[in-house]
Amino acid sequence: GINAEYGDPCSPMTLSYPEQEEALRLPDMIISERVVRLVELISGVIREAAQSELSMDAKGVLLHTATTLTRMFTMECFRKFDPDDSPSSAARYFGDTWYLYHELFWAANEQKSGLPPGVFEEVMKVGEEVRVSGGGTLQRSFMTLQRRIGNLFRQTRGLDGQGKENHGEVIEMAFVQIIALINEYSGAWKKWLAPTRYETLMSRTLDTTLTLITMDCLGIEDISAKHSTCLANNFALLRDQLERVKVHDTDAWKRFTLLPGLMENSLVKIVEDWEGGILSEVFRATEVQHLARALFQNTDKNAALWRRITGDVF
Repeated sequence: GINAEYGDPCSPMTLSYPEQEEALRLPDMIISERVVRLVELISGVIREAAQSELSMDAKGVLLHTATTLTRMFTMECFRKFDPDDSPSSAARYFGDTWYLYHELFWAANEQKSGLPPGVFEEVMKVGEEVRVSGGGTLQRSFMTLQRRIGNLFRQTRGLDGQGKENHGEVIEMAFVQIIALINEYSGAWKKWLAPTRYETLMSRTLDTTLTLITMDCLGIEDISAKHSTCLANNFALLRDQLERVKVHDTDAWKRFTLLPGLMENSLVKIVEDWEGGILSEVFRATEVQHLARALFQNTDKNAALWRRITGDVF
C-alpha cells in the first residue's frame, strides 16, 4: 500500500500504509523516489535468493549484493551531507533511511525461512547501520541549528543594554534572524518528517531558544523604563512569530510568553499575578523578586510588595 507516483529520480513521494496494523506501519511521510526504487531492487534480490533453487553460495552472492547496495547508498548520502547545508537534506535523508530500514526488515522477515543461516541477522545489521546513520545526520542538523541560534543571540551582547547605543535595534535584528532560521528548519522538518518527529524537534528547538532568552532576562540587575519597553516589544515580536510553529504549551513557552507583561506591568500587578498563581505556576519566587527589583526602585512601599512574592510552588 504505497500511495505514490513516479516522477523525476529525486522527486518526493508521499507514503501511507492504510491496510497495515497500526503497530506495524510507518507514519505517513515523504521520501525520495530513488529510495523506493532501491527498496524494490533489494527486496527483489532477497526474494530471489530465498525462493530460487540456487545453491547456498549463489544465494550468498545475491544477498551480499543487496547489503552492498544498501551500504553504498548510505555512504554516498552521508559523505555528501554537510550539517550547515539546507535542513531539507538532513530531514530527507532521515526519512529515507527509516523507510529503507523498515522495508529491509519486512523483506527479510517475510523470506526468512528460505534464507541461508545467519543471513537475516546480517541484513538487519545493515539495516541498523542505515537507521543509525539517518538518526545521526538529523541530530547533527539539529545541533547546527542550536549553534546558529546561540551565535545570533550572542550578537545581542546580552539583554541588559547598559551603556549600549541602539541596543534595542540590535536585539530586534538578532530576534528577526532567529525567527527566520527557525522558520527555515520548521518548513523543512514539517515537509519531510513524520508529524511526531517534527513535533519533538520543534518543541526541543523552542524550549532551548526560549530558555536561553528567559534566563538571560531574569539575570539582569537593572532595567530602565525605556529598556523594559524595548524588551517587551521584542519579546512580543518573537512570541507572535514563534506562535506559528509552536506545537505544545511547554513550561519554557509559558515562561517566555509572560515576559512582555512582566516588563510593562506595575509592581502591584506583578504581585497580584504571583498571588493569583499566574506567575507562581512557572516561575520561582526568587526569579520574580530579582526581576521586580531590577525594574522598580528600592522604596519602602516596593520592599513591602517584594516580600509578598514568596513561597515557591515547586
